[in-house]
Amino acid sequence: MELRALEQTRWLLDHGHDAVLAAPPDGEPAARARAAGLPFEPAVFDHPYAPSSVLGLRGLVRRHRIQVIDAHGGRDGKTAAACLGLCAVVRDRHITQPLRSSFTRRLQWRLGCDHVVAVAETIRDRLLEGGLADPARISVIGEWAEDRFFAPRPSVDQRRALRASLGLAEGAFVVAAVAMLRPDKGHDVLIRAMARMRAGGVDAACLLVGSATTEGADHVEALRRLAAELGLGEHVVFAGYRTDVPEVMAAADALAVPSLVNEGQSRVVPQAFALALPVVASAIGGLPELVRPGETGWLTPPHDSESLARALMELATDRPLAERIAANARRFAEAHLGFDGKMRETLDVYEAARARAARRGATFAG
Repeated sequence: MELRALEQTRWLLDHGHDAVLAAPPDGEPAARARAAGLPFEPAVFDHPYAPSSVLGLRGLVRRHRIQVIDAHGGRDGKTAAACLGLCAVVRDRHITQPLRSSFTRRLQWRLGCDHVVAVAETIRDRLLEGGLADPARISVIGEWAEDRFFAPRPSVDQRRALRASLGLAEGAFVVAAVAMLRPDKGHDVLIRAMARMRAGGVDAACLLVGSATTEGADHVEALRRLAAELGLGEHVVFAGYRTDVPEVMAAADALAVPSLVNEGQSRVVPQAFALALPVVASAIGGLPELVRPGETGWLTPPHDSESLARALMELATDRPLAERIAANARRFAEAHLGFDGKMRETLDVYEAARARAARRGATFAG
C-alpha cells in the first residue's frame, strides 16, 4: 500500500494534478518521497482520533486546498473522517483478511468516507458481506504494472551479465519470488519446491528479491538454514532489496507467488505479466482473479511444495506451453493492467467522491 500511494502521487503530479503525500516523517514512504522530490507533509496517525492527529490533518487540507483525501490505511482513514466537512474522503482496502463487522466499524466505513476502493474483488465482496460498504459507493481497482515493466526484455548478453552478478548459473531454471521476507509469503515452501525439482533432475535455482521486516531477521536466518539443510546453499540467492526489479525479474525464467494468507492481487503478478514471465501462484485471496490456470498462469494450493514443484517442473520441461501462456498474460496486461488505465479509474472514483461531498455540503477547504 505504501508503494501504491507513492506511485499514485507521482502519476498525479506528472499528469497536471496537485498532490501531496502525508505520512509519518520517520517511515519508508517519507524517505522515498523526499528522495524522489515528491511534495510531502509529516502526519502521524498512531492515535487517529487524538486532537493532534485530527487538527494536523485538517490544517494540511486547508493549507493545500485538498479536494480529495485518499486514505490507504486504517488509522489514516479514521482521521480522514474528521475532514468530511472540508473535502471528499476515499478509503482503500488492501488486505483480504475480513474486518470483523460491528456497529462502530460500519459507521466508520459507511459514514466516514464518500467512496471505498478495494484492490481485489474478493476484498470488495467481504466488505459488502460485512455491511461495511454501500454497493453503490465501492469500486475495485486492482494492481497494475508501471510502464517500465512493459519495456523490451534485456538482451541475451545483458541477461547473462545480470545472472552472473547475482550468482546465478547461466543455464539454470531460475524461479524468482519478489516480496518482503516474511513468514506469510511462503518462501520456505518455495525452497522446498526447489529441492523437489532438483531431485527430479531439473537444474533449478531460486532468486529471493526483497528485504526482511525490522523484526524479521530471525526468519531470514531460518530460510538460509533451510536452504543449507536441503543442500541448496548455492542454488538459493538472497538478492535483498532492489530498485531494478524489472531487470532482475527478467533474469528469471518464472515467478512464484507462494503466499500462505492475506494476499490481494499481488503487485508482482501484473509486473510479471507485463514482462511475459510465467507465473505460478497460490490459489488464495485475489490471486485467482488474475492468474487463471491454463490461460495466464498456474495456481497451486498454499503450503503445498509438491504441487508448486510439479507446476514449476511443467514450466521447465514444456517451454512452448510456458511461452504461450506467458504471451497470453502479456496481452492481458496490455489490455487491463496498465498504470494509466488504473489511474483513470482512480480519477473517476475521485470525481464521484467529490460529487457526493458537494451534495453533503463540504466546503472544499476554501
